[in-house]
Amino acid sequence: MEPANWQKLRSGHMDWSVFRMRAQIVQAMRAFFESQDFLEIDAPLLTPFPTLDANIHSLESAFTSEDGIRKTLFLHTSPEHAMKKLLAAGAERIFFLGKVFRDRELTPLHNPEFSMLEWYRAHATVRDIQHDTEAVVLHVCQTVFSRDRLTFQGHQIDLTPPWPRVRMNDLFVQKAGIDLEADMSAPALEKAADALSVHRHPDDDWETLFFRIWIDKIEPGLGFDKPVFVTDYPSRIGLMAQRKADNPDWVERAELYMAGVELANGYSELLDAEEQRHRFLQEQEKKRAQGYGHYAVDEELLDALDSGIPPSAGMALGVDRLVMLLLDKADIRDVIPFPVHQWMTGKANP
Repeated sequence: MEPANWQKLRSGHMDWSVFRMRAQIVQAMRAFFESQDFLEIDAPLLTPFPTLDANIHSLESAFTSEDGIRKTLFLHTSPEHAMKKLLAAGAERIFFLGKVFRDRELTPLHNPEFSMLEWYRAHATVRDIQHDTEAVVLHVCQTVFSRDRLTFQGHQIDLTPPWPRVRMNDLFVQKAGIDLEADMSAPALEKAADALSVHRHPDDDWETLFFRIWIDKIEPGLGFDKPVFVTDYPSRIGLMAQRKADNPDWVERAELYMAGVELANGYSELLDAEEQRHRFLQEQEKKRAQGYGHYAVDEELLDALDSGIPPSAGMALGVDRLVMLLLDKADIRDVIPFPVHQWMTGKANP
């Protein structure tokens, strides 16, 4: 059986330098945001409100009170709801650096428990937080490694800003031969998938077809010379993002890619409570179809939006993935002391 990471460390088959460098990377992240006058927030890990995003799955927990009353709780998939409530309370610049949890995610790039850096700025747009992202990643690399580039799996990646921005539709036109602005229908995606020899099932819905093409044909080639921001996402995959003023079929969302790895996701925040309720209810129906009929809408968040929040934007960055990239590790298990993989597969010694 494969030994656990602590056993590898004890035997010398894993280098302690990985975790020393990880600690320095985390310290550099925190120092950057503190220097920019951001307030660190201790967001709750337990919440009564699971994610309603149909593509993300919450891990359930349970609490029993002293009088025997049981309540289902959830480990948060992101501190987003809590952070937006604090924006409603008057916060201007806030960040979270800690653990989040997601079910059904166990691959070389996924661990059900992982570390997230997430920040929000009032009076900002997605374009502002893209600049933040460039600055914090460059700061970490320069502070910890005294350089402005990294080498990952033989690829030299230049981190000096500005990083390219490319619209998602332009990538679909270039890489998949489909113009989503002209035809975003499921039949158009089916035709493109077949032309690209992308495996699909007859009952695939729009989102499944979209992500099959994206993951198979577009995502793996992104961000190898310099990191790249993919911008302007279809509104149907932007649950909490603000629609573009000039085209409501798209939202002001950006994702950061390095060496084919999705590293960060952010957007200008949707602040209209009624539209957010409508989107939540649509996703709630999808959750029910998946067998999660008990997933409730976060009425507290809707109340916060209704109370008034200034134009704001936020970004979430995967800490473990950035550590992987900076340390040239191809598997998330190599940068986490206690990855869930070993316990799930039964490969670790007891």
